[in-house]
Order: sequence, then structure tokens, then C-alpha cells
Amino acid sequence: MTTKFASGKSNDIINLLDRKLKKSDEGSVIPFHDFLARAREDPLLYFRNVFQLFSDMIYYYIDIEDEYKDDPESISYKTINCERLFVENTDTPFFTDLPLANRLIRLADSFREGTQQNKIYVFMGPPGSGKSTFLNNLLRRFEEFTHSHEGINYEVLWRLDHQKIGSMLSPLVKEAIEEYYINKGSLIKPQNINSDILEVPCPSHDHPVLIIPKEYRAEILDKLVKDNARLKIFYKKEYEWLFTENACTICTSLYDALINRLRSPAEVFDMLFAKRFIFNRRLGYGISVFNAADKEPENIFSTNEELQRQLSLRFRNSNLVQYVFSRYAKTNNGVFAIMDVKGENEKRFLNLHGIISEGVHKIGDIEENVNSLFISIMNPEDRQKIVSLDSFKDRIIEINVNYILNYTEEVKIYYHSFGTQINSHFLPGVLENFAKIIISSRLNINSPAISEWIEDQSLYSDYCDENMLLLKLSIYSNKIPDWLTDEDYKNFNKNVRRKIIKESDKEGKTGFSGRESIYIFNEFYNSIPRKQAENGTPEELQVTMEDIRKFFRKHEQYNERIPKGFIDSVIRLYNYNIMEEIKASLFHQNEERISKDIQNYLFSSNYDLGETLVSPYTKEKIEITEQFFSSIEQYLLPHDVSARAKKKFREETATMLGINIQQMTEEDNITGTEIYKDLYSTYINNLREHIFQPFLEFPAFEAAIKEFGTSKFEVYDNRTKEEVTFLIKNLMSKFNYSKEGAKHVCLYVIRNKIAENFN
Repeated sequence: MTTKFASGKSNDIINLLDRKLKKSDEGSVIPFHDFLARAREDPLLYFRNVFQLFSDMIYYYIDIEDEYKDDPESISYKTINCERLFVENTDTPFFTDLPLANRLIRLADSFREGTQQNKIYVFMGPPGSGKSTFLNNLLRRFEEFTHSHEGINYEVLWRLDHQKIGSMLSPLVKEAIEEYYINKGSLIKPQNINSDILEVPCPSHDHPVLIIPKEYRAEILDKLVKDNARLKIFYKKEYEWLFTENACTICTSLYDALINRLRSPAEVFDMLFAKRFIFNRRLGYGISVFNAADKEPENIFSTNEELQRQLSLRFRNSNLVQYVFSRYAKTNNGVFAIMDVKGENEKRFLNLHGIISEGVHKIGDIEENVNSLFISIMNPEDRQKIVSLDSFKDRIIEINVNYILNYTEEVKIYYHSFGTQINSHFLPGVLENFAKIIISSRLNINSPAISEWIEDQSLYSDYCDENMLLLKLSIYSNKIPDWLTDEDYKNFNKNVRRKIIKESDKEGKTGFSGRESIYIFNEFYNSIPRKQAENGTPEELQVTMEDIRKFFRKHEQYNERIPKGFIDSVIRLYNYNIMEEIKASLFHQNEERISKDIQNYLFSSNYDLGETLVSPYTKEKIEITEQFFSSIEQYLLPHDVSARAKKKFREETATMLGINIQQMTEEDNITGTEIYKDLYSTYINNLREHIFQPFLEFPAFEAAIKEFGTSKFEVYDNRTKEEVTFLIKNLMSKFNYSKEGAKHVCLYVIRNKIAENFN
């Protein structure tokens, strides 16, 4: 069945497509003088080699936050978000922890400094660390970057004008060429036979500026480049290539042949064009990736027979311009990547030594420039047979891609594998703690840097494990814990920080792999029983730390790979963190509420228990109970005061209030009395100190929390209802608890008597 378009509509579609393609193709080939004009406007964008381009690509796709940039002891260990680089719009995302992200930034900076060329960059990591995904996603982003304006890059394209060269083909020559192709069995008629223009692409992707003879480049660039860019280009090592590198032998011989024929450099440069260099991995254009099973070709030399014949005819000399190049030319000023140094790739890797050392590759008598970014990934077990070779040691830069050491990134892996909705089934902090337990298996038990830094580690037994792994995990995540003593915080200097971060290079090589981590989490998540509510519907799942403890106790094969006592330490730190959350949620230095509490207390001190009255000062209804008095007296009296002392205090307060009232005029307010001011000041001073008092002394507090959100909650006194409501709502708004989660964590604190340890 043939689809028919309505009249005119098909033309509209073609016209739209035509406009889109013209727009995307705009500026893909420009004359050399136009290229120089553009370079004058933005020289740092147009004068880049592959190392500078790769560095710019990394910085383009990441977001950096330097939280400690004003800290004089900062080592520039930054919080780096790599999601746009490795996660967004990828088939398989790669999650980057901060140690690796900072290594990547240092690598990008070394590219910019121009000090790390003539090297091969080996990304080393254990099986299951995601090295292949890491490199595939990195190269995909690089390819994508070259399609953008920020990744603009140009290479040489020659357009030889036959009329200017003075070598138009005769009919006899044309016939000879056509006969040649018929005899070769080709059904494709050779191009450019009837054209006055012969296009000659540079197979080595030379930057257009390299066609300017080396001895004149400094003078030309001095006139072309101005202001701050001039200082960088002339005095920074990263731009040294502009003055030292040569064009490939094809472009050099073609330039020489044209100069000899035309005797006019201006006419030669009229035939020089700049072509947009857009990388294409699938075609091996600018990026070539070799897998271990990819066979080496028998002949690694290439040519274009038709183009070679036509060049020979134009210049009447078959040897004047030899259009011969190797496969290394396709990645000159591009990326040559080896996936896993095994099989065929072992030979490829070893063959790179001479090329990397000298920067050239011999094709018979011809020297071919090779200035590529050479990348490889490697397993540790393959390291010895390659990296240990003396000839290679000074040419290899290793970058570790180990198992994740950043618990926030580990959690993102769970989100990717099981969906972000799992977060709603965990109490805040619990999912992160599961990730910490998994990561603990990847850490070295001993940390010389931390041992040298913290003399008395027993000070932190309530917050940290005996090996201080929780402290290290926090530092790897670029967080300095608030539970450090002032002295230890002061001693956390540059030297200490560097040593701790340096230890991350040696960690993440053992322990639970990424695949194991996903398997264990799946087993754990599916082991949590789904409870039924009273009406028979499933209750909202709230995974707790107790669930995690039970799981690892039950699965000894996992538990034995976790440092001894680490899970208990995670729970202690969790308890500390939730008490800090509860403290922040309970504390409300609300001047209006505190003022009303004091006024109501002053009024009630004259009355007996059991009465229900309306305060003339606040107009609030008050049920005068022991609990009412105690809820305010917890901030006015010592914690262990006796009932007799409380009664005496109330009587004295009533007496002082009576004296103050007698001294008041009609214009005065109770808030101006001395007794009010004294109680208000005491209340404020004791508020934080006795913040957990409701958890410790009021049995009704637990019951009220259980009943919160139900009709039964209304039976409690106003003070208790207000306190519970304020606590639950703050936990929800400030710390992302659900209502049931907030109730659960409060009951967890009460039933496990955690407040007693933190009061």
C-alpha cells in the first residue's frame, strides 16, 4: 500500500527538512581567511587541539561546587556533579563518586597545562567497577560535544582549482581514467573528471593553522590575537603546539607543490579551506575504539587510488604528493581507545609505545605525525604484564576507576535499578546507611592518615566505628562532620586532607562489586514484610535501621565481609543524627508562643489543679493540670527538682506576681513586670538544654504521637497537642519525613530510650 500526501504537504515537509539541514550544515566548510576572521573574534575557541578540546568537554558537562573554597586549609577537593557527563541520555548510566570525579578534573587540568601529552591514559579498576560503561559514556559525550558550538573544531580541506593550477585534463586522459576503472571492475564512475575543482581532505585532520609555515606562525598569530587571549596563547604551554607542530606529510607536500606551481602563497591559501571536524565513532572518524576480539588488519596503510591518480595527473609527478596514510591518521587530533588489554588488544597496546614516545609513525619512508589522545581500560590482573615493562613505565598515566566510595552515588545506582519510588519506603537516612554498609566492605581497615590526625579516637565512640571508616566516608563525600572536636577540626589541615583523599586511590578495589551490591539490595528490599492495616489494606512500607540489622545478622555470608562492629556504629551515628533532627524540630524560639506560656503560667499559679479557666492575658483556655505546669516548668526549674519544691516555686511565683500587679498602673502590661522578665529569660536559656524533656518525662507524649492524625488525638491537653503537632510537622517539612515516618522515628526514640543518651 502506497501512502499518498495531500497536494502541497509533501513539498512543505521537504522544504522544512531542507531548511533544517541547511542550518545544521551552515559553516561546515569555510575559506581559510574566514576561519582566521572567526578565530580573531574567539581565538581560545578556534585554536584547540584534542587535549584542550577534551578538557573543555569535561568542564562543559559537569557542575562544580567548592564548599570550602574560603577555607585556608582547602585542597580544592570539590563537590562535582557528573550526571550530565555520564548519566543523562545514556543507554547505561555510570555513577561517579567524588574521588573519581576529582581525579577526572585533575586529568582535564593536566590536559590544559599541556604537560601530559605523549602518554597513554589507562583507566584501571576491578571487574564490575563499570570501566567500559565509563569510557563508552565519556566518548559518547565527546562525540556529542563536537556537534555543539562549544565543541567547534576544524580540520584542513583542500579545494584545488584546475584552472589556476593550469593542468586541465585532456579528453585522452579522461578516457584513460575511465578505462582504468572499467578494467578494475568498478561500476562507480570516478568523481571530478569533468570538474574544475578537486577536493583533497586531510586524512590526519590537521588543524588549519598548521598549514602556515612554522617560521611565520608567531608573527601571524601576534597580529591576529589580541588582549588576554594573546597572553595565554603565547605564554602557556598548552598552546605550544601552535608554534611547534608540523602539518602532515600530505598537506606539507601539497602546499610545497602548489607553491612551486603557482609562485603565489595567496593563491595557495585561496585553495585552503577549514572543514568542521565532527567526530563519529561508528565510522572511526576522530574516534576509534578497539575491542579485544577485533582483528588487526593485514595492511594498516591506506590510500585513495582515484584521488592519487588525479593528484599525479594534476602535478604530472606520481611522487610529488603521495596520498598515503595509516589507520593512526584517522585518530590524529582525535581519540584512539583500547577496551581491555587482552587478546588482540595486548599487541595493539604494545605497538603504541614507539608511536607515543616519538609522536610519529613510519609508512615506508614517510613519517606520519600522530598526536592523539590514547586511552585504555585495564583490569588489575593485566597490569603486571604491561605496565611493569620498563619501556612503558614513564609513558603510562593510571587513573583508578574503582568501586564507588560515595554513598550518595551508591544510592543513585539503587534508584536506577529499582526506581526512585523506593526512597518513599525508607525512613530518611536509612537507605543511605544501607549504602554505607555496602561501601564499608570496599575500604581498608587501617588509615595511617586518620591515625596520625586523631590521637584519641575513643572520643567519637558514640558517632563513629573504631576504624573511623564513617569519618572517612564523610570526608570522601566532602562533608566535615559537626561532631569533631574543635581541636581535631583545627588540625584537619591541608596535609591531613591530602593524605586521606590519597588513600581513596587504593580503596574500592575489593569488597562488594557494583553487581553484588544490586543483588544484595534486591534481596534485602524483597525480604521486608509488608504489613496489613486494620482495614486489610497494605500499610505504607517504612524500612528502618532495625530491618537492616536483622538482614545482615541473618545473612552471615554478607556480614562477614563487613568490618566488625561497623553496622552497630552506623546505627549509633543514625541515632545521633535523628536526635539532632528532633532537637531542631522541637526547638522553636517563638517569642509569641513563649510569651503566652509565661503569661498563662503566671495566671495559673494562683489556682488549684483541676480547674479550667480562660487566661485574661492571652484569652486562651487553660486546663490546670500537673502536666500543664510541668510542660513549662521543665524550662524554668532544674531537672531533678522535687514535687515539694515545684509547689513552693508556684506559690512564690503567685506571690511575686501579686506584688508586681500592685505596682502596675492601668497602662502597664503583665509583660513589663519583673517576674515575667525573669521567667522569660530563664525559659529561653533552658529551652535548648532541656529540649528532650517531653521524651523523657511525659508518658502522654508517646501516646499522643501514636494517635496523631486520628480523632483520638483531640483528647490530649492543648500543650501536648501543640508540642506533638509542631514536632511532627517540622520533621516532615525540614527533613522530608512522611507523616507515618515522623511518628515512627519519634516512637523509635522513645521505645529505645535514645533520648536518655543525648540529653
